[in-house]
Amino acid sequence: MEKSIPKCGKSERLQVLNQEKMDRISSLPDEILCHILSFLPIKCAVQTCILSSRWKHLWTSLPCLCFDDSLWFKDKRPGESTQDVLTRFANFVNKVLLFHSADINKFSVHCSEPNIYLTDLPPLKSWVSSAIERNVGDIELNHVYVDVLIELPDNICTCKTLEMLKLKLDFDFKIPTSRICFPSLKCLHAEMYYPHSTCITEKLFTICPVLEDLLIEIHLEDKHSVTNLNISSLTLKRLTLSLEKVLFSNTKHQVMIRAPNLEHLCIYDDTLVSYMVHELHSLTEVHFDIEFDKYFVEDLQEFDPPNIPADRMLQLLKGITNTRFLSLSAGIISALDCAFEDYIPTFPYLTYLKVEIEESGFRLLPIILRSLPNLGAMEIDFLIVGDNLRWTEPQCVPNCLLLHVKKIEICGFEGLKHELELVKYLLKNSEVLDKMIIRSMKEACSKKLFQKLLIFERGSKTCKVEFL
Repeated sequence: MEKSIPKCGKSERLQVLNQEKMDRISSLPDEILCHILSFLPIKCAVQTCILSSRWKHLWTSLPCLCFDDSLWFKDKRPGESTQDVLTRFANFVNKVLLFHSADINKFSVHCSEPNIYLTDLPPLKSWVSSAIERNVGDIELNHVYVDVLIELPDNICTCKTLEMLKLKLDFDFKIPTSRICFPSLKCLHAEMYYPHSTCITEKLFTICPVLEDLLIEIHLEDKHSVTNLNISSLTLKRLTLSLEKVLFSNTKHQVMIRAPNLEHLCIYDDTLVSYMVHELHSLTEVHFDIEFDKYFVEDLQEFDPPNIPADRMLQLLKGITNTRFLSLSAGIISALDCAFEDYIPTFPYLTYLKVEIEESGFRLLPIILRSLPNLGAMEIDFLIVGDNLRWTEPQCVPNCLLLHVKKIEICGFEGLKHELELVKYLLKNSEVLDKMIIRSMKEACSKKLFQKLLIFERGSKTCKVEFL
């Protein structure tokens, strides 16, 4: 016999309807609601205070305070000047920091208006100090006002909770005399338009006791001054260095790196400064992207004597011979071509090479390969050069081609004579090669090129050629 389903009374139905009308979001714990609000722009998050008494003070416990003045410029009122908009923005930040009552996980300020004629700039120093007083863990400042030096508060150096600091501005602060700076900082990203303080570049990066990740971007805009960058750390694991100069600035800048636990090193440099590297025992991956055109700088007489570029590059390469991965730009090869003798230091542990080659690269590639006895794979990027370049086959085959190289990838292939001759040489002399991948820039003639490549002699019976 089937059981009968009891009918709901009127009061029970009203209870169900009331439950459906209940504001379930507002009934969530404060921690969850604050987490939801953290995905909104801070301006919108604060505006939720008008929803109800339940929401009135929620925003004051937000863990992340991220301010961006572009939202104020987007809502610019008729007749408002740039200064008026920034004043409203600054007043908003001041009020938020005044009423905010909880610790701050992340504090960021993005100032987007590059106007050097402003009379009243945002008070970043006091804002950062307020964030530090609330045990901030992550600070990010992006300030695009040109020719303005931003002074940071003194307590930023001694903040025990700060673990990540990103400064995209010209900054300065007093480094403590105790030589203990940023006691908990693990990640530091700094971008500077010609450093005004030598203490920042010569001392800051050597006195951070737990620093692991360092990114430095310096714009060298003064041709009469010299910057000495000193990076010495026992804890540093990842270093990215970018040096950018204006035309005709000098080449006497110096960089010193001493980091025995450094694993990843990236250098982007269109200045070709002097490098002194020491004790890089733990390197596994190195990327060098250095702009250098020997014909251009010879006309400007920037280097005297002319072999200085090669000496600087060789000095840098000698300090990173422990790495397993190495990426070299065409500018490095061009600088090495200034050497009076063909000498490249040996890289006994290197297993992967990525290299850009143009004119001088075709001559130096065999010399480089001779210095990589255990190379297992390489990527060659052909840059655009004239079609009258000639490939000269070296007298002896590098040992890595005979014994170890199993994969070769070639990019930017156009099917020019010197490119075909290099591919032919590599296929013929790579005796353990498993695969060669060729990426062509000319789709229309790819079929013709592929047929031409198929008839090239191969030193390895198991080698497969893919033409993409």
